[in-house]
Amino acid sequence: MDIIKCEKKPKAQYPLHPRFGTIFAPHMLRMNFTADDLNNLKPEIVPFEQEYFSPATIAFHYGQSIFEGLKAYQIKGGGVASFRADLHAARFMKSSARMAMPVIGEKVFLDCLREYVRFENESVPHEPDHSLYLRPLLFGRDEVIKVGRSKTYSFYILATMAGSYFHGGSAKPARVLVNRQFVRAFPGGLGEIKTAANYASSLGPQSYAETHQCDQVLYLDALKHEFIDELGGMNFFMIRDGELVTPSLTGTILNGVTRRSILEIAPGLGLTIREEPISFTQMLKDILSGRVTETFACGTAAVVHTIGELVVQDSIEQKPEVIKLPDAHPIGDKILTTLKAMQRGEIKAPGDWLFQ
Repeated sequence: MDIIKCEKKPKAQYPLHPRFGTIFAPHMLRMNFTADDLNNLKPEIVPFEQEYFSPATIAFHYGQSIFEGLKAYQIKGGGVASFRADLHAARFMKSSARMAMPVIGEKVFLDCLREYVRFENESVPHEPDHSLYLRPLLFGRDEVIKVGRSKTYSFYILATMAGSYFHGGSAKPARVLVNRQFVRAFPGGLGEIKTAANYASSLGPQSYAETHQCDQVLYLDALKHEFIDELGGMNFFMIRDGELVTPSLTGTILNGVTRRSILEIAPGLGLTIREEPISFTQMLKDILSGRVTETFACGTAAVVHTIGELVVQDSIEQKPEVIKLPDAHPIGDKILTTLKAMQRGEIKAPGDWLFQ
């Protein structure tokens, strides 16, 4: 597949640890196509700039939009590589099918990603804890006010300069709200799909959490309001009796690439893994008894983020109860250090995780 390329613009300029998602790389990949002609795809790399979209664009009204998020790194020995791009490609195809969108195929996705990163390689940061955050995006492009599957689509790959996910470069343990009234996803819904609707539905609870000085919301299951699902944009782990425990994938939880990577490196770190339903009520008891010694969230943007406090409510009318976790989090720190080293090729991953 030939990819048309524009004349290169100067590489991006940025301060150390720029605010996440605000400083864009100078180029983007764009591919417009119709659902009935996937054999004539014509991607192009063009300058990043504003584009015109009709107010009638169907994705604005009916939400036919999916995306991925992954990172490209400067790696040991020279060169640039994207981390676990194959898993992101596979999940993108699953999201496409679930949202009744054309499945462009993993090869097309990876070919576009490879050529884009190679073209934009000068903008991949060299500084420690910095990377190029990549955002593949697909949405329905028809200009019609009618519920239905779009016939025309746009696929993009954008990029932003990424330092630490936490502004200023330092991360303190997160303060996380758990309110049993809040629901992220129902069985049979879109919880395991990276679609815009999943994140839009979290904005209200997140705004409420911020009024209690919380950084994130931890959601429980929609039916019993008892079993842990995930945070607004990250998967959940805990250390209980020295074992690494995370909720089972039920269709309401995103099959996170960082989550999967942690599970795959854990045996090499001497950890026993458990994927099982986690009762929130029982977990609180286990925190107080000392059985649970660490909890943390994980995702592409933040990688691993320790949870220091849980702010617990049964309803918004109830006065919150604050549950503090231990200050030390050696296992979470070790997982973070190991993953960061694998992302840059400083230590060998269990598989072929660096895509060039």
